[in-house]
Amino acid sequence: MPQRPAADQFSTLFEFLPIGAYRSSPQGQQLRANPALARMNGFASEAEHLAAQCDIAGRWYVDPLRRDVFMRQMVQQGQVVGFESEVFRYRTRERIWVRENAHLVRDALGRPLFFEGTVEDITERVRDRLALYASQQQMRQIMEMVPGMVYQVMLLPDGQRKATFISGGVRELLGLEPEDLLADGMLMHRLRHPEDRARIEAETNAANAARRPLHLEFRVVLPTGQIKWVQVLSAAAPTADSHDVRVGVVVDVTAAKLAEKLRLERDRAAAADLAKSAFLSRVSHELRTPLNAVLGFAQLMELDPGHGEFSHRQLAWTRQALASGRHLTALLDDLLDLSSAQTGQLRFNLKAVPLQPLIEEACTMLSGEATAAGVQIRNEPSADGALALVADRKRLLQVLGNLLSNAIKYNHPGGWVQVQAVPVGTDDPDAADAVELRVADSGPGLDVSQRARLFQPFERLNAHAGPIAGTGLGLALSRQLVEAMGGRIRVDSEPGHGAVFSLRLPRATARA
Repeated sequence: MPQRPAADQFSTLFEFLPIGAYRSSPQGQQLRANPALARMNGFASEAEHLAAQCDIAGRWYVDPLRRDVFMRQMVQQGQVVGFESEVFRYRTRERIWVRENAHLVRDALGRPLFFEGTVEDITERVRDRLALYASQQQMRQIMEMVPGMVYQVMLLPDGQRKATFISGGVRELLGLEPEDLLADGMLMHRLRHPEDRARIEAETNAANAARRPLHLEFRVVLPTGQIKWVQVLSAAAPTADSHDVRVGVVVDVTAAKLAEKLRLERDRAAAADLAKSAFLSRVSHELRTPLNAVLGFAQLMELDPGHGEFSHRQLAWTRQALASGRHLTALLDDLLDLSSAQTGQLRFNLKAVPLQPLIEEACTMLSGEATAAGVQIRNEPSADGALALVADRKRLLQVLGNLLSNAIKYNHPGGWVQVQAVPVGTDDPDAADAVELRVADSGPGLDVSQRARLFQPFERLNAHAGPIAGTGLGLALSRQLVEAMGGRIRVDSEPGHGAVFSLRLPRATARA
């Protein structure tokens, strides 16, 4: 079979090449275009393509500067290889992506004649590549938003670990840059707290060997010396090679650990408090029976003291025993009420309590004590004589009596105690529809440390200054009773300016 001339072979290759092929002038004028290039540009034939007088230099590239880059490479290297650009289809002006390979053809004297090259439509590949890049960027942004550090680590045959991905969360978590862990796969291992390392290694090796998920909490020691609790969640990831890879997340659980510790301490304290209250209640009940017998016999001795000087001495002793017994009885009563209030066993009968009669009763009840102490009680009636609040009347009288008694005892001869009921205005959002009972006195006042200890059980401030009677439970019990009735009690005082105790409870409505 006779061979075709070389020119004919080139023509066949040019015509049937599946990608575009062209010849163009250095000025950008299309000289030849094979059928594949004509179709790529929206034409039916080379003749139609050439008749359109396509200007490569001015109208083909979406970015006109790409032609300058093309020409610069052609001048410097004599060819262009793998040149990717976004271009227009000549006929439809649709945007597509192409890859060009071209070279410069010169004449015998070395003068440029034309460019020859190929053009491949890579639009789908570029779109896939851009979509993959966008997806990767989106995934990276998501990982950056995940609390803590997201990581991927390769487990090498020699037991070493090589990090292949570390998210930016490592900066806040460990105070390190992602590059620090990427460069040193064992850095995280060295940050582990020495006391936790053996446990971590055992659990990690077991999870890696079984290719099962790992859930682990341990401490890390940061380069600054700070200790944090972290939680690690990881799982084995499928890979194309034989290496074992794990992906996971490390989060800071220091706050949760601290909260758990505080909760346990709170629960232990609450349990101890309940045990203490139960013990006080039991002891109070057990002491009451023999104490009642002692008081009974002392009262009989007081009624029949006998005769003579010895009998007078016995009578004084008997009365001292009775006073001490009654003091112990009051202490037991307060202990029982306090333990019952703390354990929620104290029952309340909450209803509308008119204040003016209650205040008058309390003032009358304490008038003898006030007269003996040389202290004047001032009852300042409210402008609203029908003012009432929601409380248990018996317990409210007990609290008010305790506040008045303290104000009298911790006062001075010629001093005063003032009682006043004040409706709280609606301008106070925390106490709308409430009433305050205020007990003010002209006593010595309290400093900051005294105010902090004031409502503690058995705390008797300034008791060392004189023989002031009391159990030290009155204010602690008063706070428990007021809070159990849905109110609050507080004190405002400065040394040398007396004290004002404010008892606030819900105001009773007309329907109450």
